[in-house]
Amino acid sequence: MEKDLTVLRVDGRLTSEDLDELSREFRAVQGAAVLELSDLQSADRPAVELLQELVSLGAELRGASPYIELLLKSKQ
Repeated sequence: MEKDLTVLRVDGRLTSEDLDELSREFRAVQGAAVLELSDLQSADRPAVELLQELVSLGAELRGASPYIELLLKSKQ
């Protein structure tokens, strides 16, 4: 395991109502951050945009389903 690695698990449905909390948790991470998406079922447009922003800020995405990967690629 990497030192100073924090894993944030995102599951269920990620909607605009959840974005403040996810953003706050990500920004509180000291060191590397991984967003574990293996249990994420769906994400609305604002949620996809936030995930893309977090990746641009250095987050690593893991476990995204083909559906979530498609959403992330199609909204760029």
